[in-house]
Amino acid sequence: MTLDKPIKFELVIDEFENDAGWQAWDKHFVGYGQIQAYINMTLPANPIIKIKEDVPAIITLVQMCNTNGEDASIKPIWYKNGDMEVVRAFNVVTINCVISRVKIGKWWGIVDHSAGPPQITICDIQEPEYESEDSFSISCSV
Repeated sequence: MTLDKPIKFELVIDEFENDAGWQAWDKHFVGYGQIQAYINMTLPANPIIKIKEDVPAIITLVQMCNTNGEDASIKPIWYKNGDMEVVRAFNVVTINCVISRVKIGKWWGIVDHSAGPPQITICDIQEPEYESEDSFSISCSV
């Protein structure tokens, strides 16, 4: 995968990771973002976290889209460039697939092919009054 490729990743996270004293509660999280960098590293053996021997790992730095954990393979998901979040580090094995995007005005629609046909909706495509291969307008209310 190349840099700036839009991706989908899936994690199981602790719902209450920031609340000290709460029992762990696993939650499935779907996220989308753009790869900014790859880091090849070796995680050293550590009995505290139950790693018995050195483990090679590839870490990706991902600038995340703010999609509230919504899954674009289930319903249309839209975001604006201003909705990009901070860069986070993930093991490359959490990447589910490369996705596509479509831009309409200031909005980007995520086209997620991971569960069959994409679930993006483009509405009100208007044909021009004359014929041209590259003249058409798209309007969509999101």
